[in-house]
Amino acid sequence: MKKIAYIFTFFFFATSLYGQNTPKTLFWKVTIAGNKNESFLFGTFHEVNPSFFDSLTGVVAKLKQTDLLFVEESISVSKTPIIKKQPIWTFKRWSTVLSNEQKKIFAEFVKKAEDTSYYNLNPLILSLSTSRLYLRNFCQPGEPFTELMDNYIEKAALKYNKKVYSLDVNQGILLENEAEKFSSLQDSLYASYSINSMQSMLNDDSSNCQMLNDYKKFDINYELDLDLTKNADQSILLIERNAKWIQMLQQFLSTNRCFVAVGFRHLFYRQGLIQQLRNLGYTVTPVAIER
Repeated sequence: MKKIAYIFTFFFFATSLYGQNTPKTLFWKVTIAGNKNESFLFGTFHEVNPSFFDSLTGVVAKLKQTDLLFVEESISVSKTPIIKKQPIWTFKRWSTVLSNEQKKIFAEFVKKAEDTSYYNLNPLILSLSTSRLYLRNFCQPGEPFTELMDNYIEKAALKYNKKVYSLDVNQGILLENEAEKFSSLQDSLYASYSINSMQSMLNDDSSNCQMLNDYKKFDINYELDLDLTKNADQSILLIERNAKWIQMLQQFLSTNRCFVAVGFRHLFYRQGLIQQLRNLGYTVTPVAIER
């Protein structure tokens, strides 16, 4: 009987978790026993036009009702001057990472952009930069990009007299330091991501906008049962930052009404904020979004 009960419990848990993988929302409520206040997680998409956030009237209303806003990197932190190292990536170094076909695509992109400084970016930073260019300029035609959604939310919170906390100290330094540790295999992987984005932009190809389109339709699979610990490429970008953020959030969630606005992928997987908070005893439930 105990074995049957265990199987039933496991099946119920797995089914329940699977059902929450695709809740058709970007918004989650966070509560814990002993605190009558409610906090919220909102998954942002940095490159989506900020007007999209304004269309989520129920989410905006909850932002107004909370006391504190947490973002990945606040505007004040991102504007802090940093002393940059001399670029160690050059045309010559890129030539050792790319195939002949990739070299041609890179050169064509640089020529069209009239900007050779792309060769001074390491593969990690270049992959993020080219992806952002593509998402801004090719996936949202007719919607001029003004600023990151996260920055827009921060400005709105300040207008509503909310206190803002930055979860990261300086993302630029963090990424640069991590890129220096990359193996040649990791460099090649992120170089391929960059070349794919360049190729799509050169071809005026918007077929890779599916993730952005799915986000705007709330059609997301959070994969809450997927373990990322064996994926080294996601370690610093997701796992390590999430763990650090959770330590900071714990200091406030149990006694305050918080609104946490971070990139939506930080809510994914076993190592995401949703599951990490649940492991700490919080109840995290999806909230239907009003528009």
